[in-house]
Amino acid sequence: MNRTKNEIEPVLEKLEYMTQTPGYFTHFSHAAREEKIIRFEKKFGVSLPKSHKKFLQKFNGGMMLHDYQSEFLQTQSDFEMYKGDAVYLLSIEEITQKYAQLENQFWKVDRAVPHPYPIIPFCSLPNNELLVFVHGSKVGDESPVFDACHEEFPSTWGMVAPDFTYFLSMYLDAQGYPLTIGNEEEGVASQYFDEPKEKEEETPVQILQRTEKMLTENPDHAFAHYERANAFKDLGNLSDAYISISKAVELDGNDPFYHFIKGEILNEGGEYRAALISYDTAVHLNPDDTFYLCCRAGLLFQLNKLKPSIDDCNRAIELDSGCLLAYMIRKDIYELRGMEDKAEMDQMIIDKLEQQDD
Repeated sequence: MNRTKNEIEPVLEKLEYMTQTPGYFTHFSHAAREEKIIRFEKKFGVSLPKSHKKFLQKFNGGMMLHDYQSEFLQTQSDFEMYKGDAVYLLSIEEITQKYAQLENQFWKVDRAVPHPYPIIPFCSLPNNELLVFVHGSKVGDESPVFDACHEEFPSTWGMVAPDFTYFLSMYLDAQGYPLTIGNEEEGVASQYFDEPKEKEEETPVQILQRTEKMLTENPDHAFAHYERANAFKDLGNLSDAYISISKAVELDGNDPFYHFIKGEILNEGGEYRAALISYDTAVHLNPDDTFYLCCRAGLLFQLNKLKPSIDDCNRAIELDSGCLLAYMIRKDIYELRGMEDKAEMDQMIIDKLEQQDD
């Protein structure tokens, strides 16, 4: 894919012509307010590509439709439905919202990567995947466009286009449905991330100081609340740890890890039945995570709920035949029940797995 001179204006003129010409089924919003673009960049410390900002200053997101769809686009619910089937360019408001969600989770990115969070979503695809830019010193003013596959990581997100101008030209030529499968040979997103910086491990007090500043700037930063919960927990302050993790859960209740940490804090404080509720939620949100299953199994065993505990162990082993923790808990249950033969069989598997680890 050859990089061409980045001149967005002729492409924007073509898009403007298409929005005004019968036969092209377009649905684009009016220009974004410049202060919203500036606010996004200042709030998160990232920069949008210059060509993309010029696009937003003309069209605040939108899409091209199939001809039959345009006939039925009457209400907001119609718009939302067809948006899900389109290659849809996000508005600055949608970019801000989606970026905040991804940043809170540090989605698909090693936390050693320097701040700010480097993945900027700008386009949604019919399969609920995203096209993204990368922010970083290696990018400059114009980021390539990458296909952010949900089941993969940035090391496999291939390049869709060398810049936004190229992508928008492809988009218009294909009347809204360009090829969006990235080419890894042209480059992958992780190549454009800034290199992780080695730093000394923070003390709990340092974490509290740093996150206090983060939350002053962004009170809804779920991960910062989680970091504070861990720091308070390490300092033995379970009360404040519980308050902080509860705030993280409130802000991002779909993240099973936050529910799990809440359960850990409750468990350490002796609130076993309350902890079980949090473990239940974590397993419900991610039923195939063997670690959550084993932690719930351990607590169920502790509460003498042996049948559901062994069910969790069996499920974890079904998902991962090498799940050492599941065999260890199940062996203890068999021993408690006097099922020595089964306990011995699990012990043999445990010995074999531990030898493999050595």
